Amino acid sequence: MISLYPYQEKAVTHAINMLNERSNSLIVAGTGAGKTIMMAAVIGRFFTGFYATHKRKPHILVLVHRTEIHGQNHNKFSIVCPNIATSEITSTRKSLHGNVHFGMVQTVNNLLSDFEKAKSFFDLIVIDEAHHAKASTYENIINWNAKGKPSACLLGVTATPNRGDKLPLIHLFDNFYQITSKFLLNSHYLVKPKFIDLSPSFEISTDKLKKTEKGHISKNCKMDIDGEILIDSLCDDYLKNKEDGKSIIFAPSHEICNIIFKTLKRKGRNPAYLGLNLDETTRKEELEKFENGPCDELINVDICTEGYDFPPLRNLVEFDTNGTHGQWIQKVGRVLRTSPGKTSCTVIDFGGNVELYPNGVETDVDLDGVVTKPKGTKITNEDFFKNSNKEVITELSTQANEQYTPYNLPGGIETLNDSDFGIVFVSCGASKDGIIVSVLDKHVLYLGNKKSLKQTHTGSFDQCVARCVELVEEIQKIDRPISNIQIKLLAPEFPTSALTWTGANCCICWKTWKSTIQNYLKK
Repeated sequence: MISLYPYQEKAVTHAINMLNERSNSLIVAGTGAGKTIMMAAVIGRFFTGFYATHKRKPHILVLVHRTEIHGQNHNKFSIVCPNIATSEITSTRKSLHGNVHFGMVQTVNNLLSDFEKAKSFFDLIVIDEAHHAKASTYENIINWNAKGKPSACLLGVTATPNRGDKLPLIHLFDNFYQITSKFLLNSHYLVKPKFIDLSPSFEISTDKLKKTEKGHISKNCKMDIDGEILIDSLCDDYLKNKEDGKSIIFAPSHEICNIIFKTLKRKGRNPAYLGLNLDETTRKEELEKFENGPCDELINVDICTEGYDFPPLRNLVEFDTNGTHGQWIQKVGRVLRTSPGKTSCTVIDFGGNVELYPNGVETDVDLDGVVTKPKGTKITNEDFFKNSNKEVITELSTQANEQYTPYNLPGGIETLNDSDFGIVFVSCGASKDGIIVSVLDKHVLYLGNKKSLKQTHTGSFDQCVARCVELVEEIQKIDRPISNIQIKLLAPEFPTSALTWTGANCCICWKTWKSTIQNYLKK
């Protein structure tokens, strides 16, 4: 049985309460939060509660739109709820034996008349990637089931609830529970990304004006000799800036994918490519070559945007401009998951997305689309992050900013999420420690010499960080993985999988000095 993190437990409890009270609920969670695990936990608890109340086992349908997501959901559910019988409804397997049925949305939609003849309606419908629920196939299934089972419940999970077309979801979900990416990153449940903006600019001429446009390679670059020269140059930029490890590459068309593939091959690489019209066997072979074989790059158009889960990924490369913020969030989310030995990840952008979406991987929930927001619950940090004018959640490597902000920190200063203080900032030097906390709209710097700690400066955040850098001599910034000794000192209080050696030291430093700071504040 898998134990849930505290934030997952809160989200699951909220969803169960809302399913009982309002017959629907939506979990909004940043990529890497464990949406599939939370979804399975909600299904398991709903199953147990329904059986206790009605003295029969419920009929539950889990809907997805992609084969990769289907397989992951089914496999993880069997781990979380091993005692609940399952079946599959796909193009190759069609079965209603069992209690929880994992179905591909198109296949299920085509079988509704057969289900109705068998009087097989569902007590709970679950929609993964629930922002797709406005699509006609999903709505057709939901409406069909509501006629045969008016008391049925609906659960959705997604990282990006706001659709690019602004179509509302409020008629399906009137409540939500959000776990923000900012919370996950600052609490070290995810690996913090480094964004590198290397987007080419194009001079656009029309009859009336001339302008410069960043990115939009598929629109502004013809795939002629000049286009191939540009792709060659961008591939060089990628190879120069990538981290060691596996990379996933997104391109806007298969024509561009093919040029990238040939270019990387010419440069001595051995990329995998999810091309057009691949059958299931060939697709799995390409993924196997990438994940467990000699290929360090996986090239695709949109196949791996949602639901592709390969935690060791170290680089994400985007060759075009994304149409919506949600698409950008989904793609960046591919590299944020933790993995043994992984302490960093890099996003290389050739499409102008870093500039286009300054909120990074954070999103607000707006189920009404362009109307009003329903009542919801959001896990966030009650701190000065929310008041910052600069909302980018990680430092953008292409932006030089001398003023320190919570999103533009010098190396060696780590963010920690504390239940009592919110976000705190810690630096650990060879002989001195620095800690910055927020107190009543002010920021306070404490300086320690490994034996004692004292309040050193009160003022703006920028001033406190500058003083910290000045006073903490030899701030340590070591990116090697966390040691076993550090894990013993920190687990289970702190998630340790995404911590670097430096980050772990800062967490230990905070644990050492927290009570001293609390005593200062009581005076």
